Amino acid sequence: MRIAALSLLALVSQACAPMEDVKTVPVSRTTVKVDQRIELMGVIQLLSGYFLVSYLDSGYKRDAASFFAACSDHAAVTKFSKLSAAGFDFNNVPEAFISLSEPPELQPRFPLGDSVIASAGGAESLGDFWASARDFAQDCRFEEFYASHQSEYERMVAQSRPTVVASTSSLVAYLGTPLGSTQVILGPLLHDGGFASRIDNEGGQAAAFAFIGPNAITAGSVDFGDAARLQPLVAHEFAHTVINPLTASHASRVAATAENFGPLRDAMRREGYSSWDQVINESIIRAITSRLTAADRGEEAANAEVAEEVKRGFVYVPALVDELRRYEKNRSANADIADIYPSLLGVFRLSSAELLSSLDVSSR
Repeated sequence: MRIAALSLLALVSQACAPMEDVKTVPVSRTTVKVDQRIELMGVIQLLSGYFLVSYLDSGYKRDAASFFAACSDHAAVTKFSKLSAAGFDFNNVPEAFISLSEPPELQPRFPLGDSVIASAGGAESLGDFWASARDFAQDCRFEEFYASHQSEYERMVAQSRPTVVASTSSLVAYLGTPLGSTQVILGPLLHDGGFASRIDNEGGQAAAFAFIGPNAITAGSVDFGDAARLQPLVAHEFAHTVINPLTASHASRVAATAENFGPLRDAMRREGYSSWDQVINESIIRAITSRLTAADRGEEAANAEVAEEVKRGFVYVPALVDELRRYEKNRSANADIADIYPSLLGVFRLSSAELLSSLDVSSR
């Protein structure tokens, strides 16, 4: 599942982050790290049986389950179970946790967007959960667990950093739009996929966060994947921080094609997307990542990606790829992705019913 929404928060400059933090490896303005807040979140989710916890039977996951077994009935766990069942889920949770200071204080640093607060049942409900999470960190010795896995966190960062930096650089060049400070937060307890959020400080400088989970176990340890897996995933998550705001700024054009959501509704809901603007964002981003794949691994690999997206119901991706090819050939006239965004949105005037019908015909 990708992000459902982005919230604009305030951010202290990443340059102020302590350089001695061994879990953080800054490269230019890109940082790769394992974050205490996201690990605390993951532990609470694990104990609650949350559906987006990693399915991998890793040694790290077993360590967490064993270390925190006595806290399975803690108030933070039961509160999260209730909140997640009522809609505090997907991107809302890591976005909320990253807005806090580190454990055990867990004090709000930045104001959260209304949609995140509403997903948790309102400000009072969210405040109650933060209080219980604070108690969990202290009662269940979270910092002791986190400190005991430092060498493992360092390995994860070292393994993933080169691919993350390359992927981010390629995406910025392709979009023609700076992302500001970028952080990839590796979550060994997160699901096989990712989330993203964007934060703007008062000076208008942006920071983008991608929360990435592992997809394999290598020699008993979680593995976040090779370049073929990690590059498009990181690019996908960071692309949301540019594409989602562009789509929101063209709300009237999005609404004008909303009738095309109907024929795709069931397929998109199976993918986790329940609104037309989400489908537009996802389709454009998947087309973009396929073009990055073409540049990195060739057109054959990119075509295979596009075919897979179409099978999953993202029927607009081939036409979007055609528009992006024109963008690539005329970069002198199109400085950045915003210059061709109306053309990309124009693709969604095509009838989704007819696109689905043509796919059915070609498959028979």
